[in-house]
Amino acid sequence: MSQAETSVQSGSFFSKAHEWVAQSLTQQNKISAYLEPLIQMAVPGWTTEAIRSKVIQVRPETNDVYTLVIRPGKRWKGFTAGQHLQITAEQNGTLQTRFFSVSSAPAHFRKTGLIEMSIRVQEGGRVTPWLREAFAAGGICNLTPAEGDFVLPAGNDPVLMIAGGSGITPFRSMLSQMAATGDKRDAHLMFYVRDEANALFKEEFEKIAAQHENIRVTFMNSAEKGVFSAEHIQEVCPDFAERKVMICGPTPMIQLVRGVVSEQGVSAENIMFEYFGAAPIELDRADAKDAYVNFEKGGVAAMSSAENPVSLLELAEQNGLKPLAGCRVGVCHQCKCTKKSGVVLNTLTGQYSDTGREDIQLCVSVPVNDVVLDV
Repeated sequence: MSQAETSVQSGSFFSKAHEWVAQSLTQQNKISAYLEPLIQMAVPGWTTEAIRSKVIQVRPETNDVYTLVIRPGKRWKGFTAGQHLQITAEQNGTLQTRFFSVSSAPAHFRKTGLIEMSIRVQEGGRVTPWLREAFAAGGICNLTPAEGDFVLPAGNDPVLMIAGGSGITPFRSMLSQMAATGDKRDAHLMFYVRDEANALFKEEFEKIAAQHENIRVTFMNSAEKGVFSAEHIQEVCPDFAERKVMICGPTPMIQLVRGVVSEQGVSAENIMFEYFGAAPIELDRADAKDAYVNFEKGGVAAMSSAENPVSLLELAEQNGLKPLAGCRVGVCHQCKCTKKSGVVLNTLTGQYSDTGREDIQLCVSVPVNDVVLDV
């Protein structure tokens, strides 16, 4: 056995030993996770799952879009253009968490140590308006490692990027990175905006296109041209069928564009998309229906009854799963997990979740519609 193999096996042994001790003593995989609530008393917002970072600036972009300029903590490992991350901040003693794409380029992070997240204020939203106010003078937040597969495809295949509204942010990161690194692939951006005043980063995109002949940008004013159509794509980018088509924006737009480009002959494997910025929603309990809950890691799909609802923790246990849990009343946070999609009701706060990805507590969450969990 080589020294390297011995080292790997030794590391694996100690890792498993630590996990066994932690689970035996605390019902957590890591002792630090058990201590998290205690540490938070002295250091608000501290968490084992994220990295304390500093908001340097809140920069206005339009009336309802702003950019957070953030210096991630030293343990943050960087990102690939197009990826997103989770930002968490404390609001009146409660941790608020949302996912946003990084709108700046990896090259900018390597040069300055800063990243940018450009955020649209959601009408009626609880978090997006508050973040702008909370960090007006700077402050501390938590960031998770970047993740996501909505990135430029490997190789040099030409791409057509179709964006709507604040769905432009991952494309800003990609095009800025291409410009910074000299990526010569052919890229064409079609950016649908409500009107001229909402053409985010217009000067920046025009400068990139003027300096790089392989990058083209077309602004589509929806007030004048209407929504995406086959006529638009045929006129603006007639060779679209030879490109990878990347789509990011509101759900109705993505569904429309996918349908149109598919009808125009673009194969499914050449269409990439990412839903962006799901708006907060409010549901009456009467709207709840029987729902399927997919416990992805456990390989279990279970039915939740709207007439006799139980918590997601109880539903998991009824179906043979054993997720970590402690107090079972929403205090210890040991059963926290990631909801990947769907809506849940927090029975402790009486609030409904957004439709997208976010952290929830199994013991106090009841599914309202079909839910996918990273459990």
